[in-house]
Amino acid sequence: MRVIWRFFVGEDMRWRWQQLSVDRAVVAESRSSYEKYERCLAAAQSKGYIFEAAQDRLPRPGNRIYSRP
Repeated sequence: MRVIWRFFVGEDMRWRWQQLSVDRAVVAESRSSYEKYERCLAAAQSKGYIFEAAQDRLPRPGNRIYSRP
């Protein structure tokens, strides 16, 4: 199952993570909150989070820039 990972600061001003389904339903979430983002990230990694860099955007038809001779 594909999940979306969400990292956010809660009402207590501490970091938390959530796993969301494609339709945005919460699948799993952190039981603890973390003062530092890096600790939250490490906790998510222990639950299966893998960083995937964003891909470059593809040009849309009609948005290409052509150089004129």
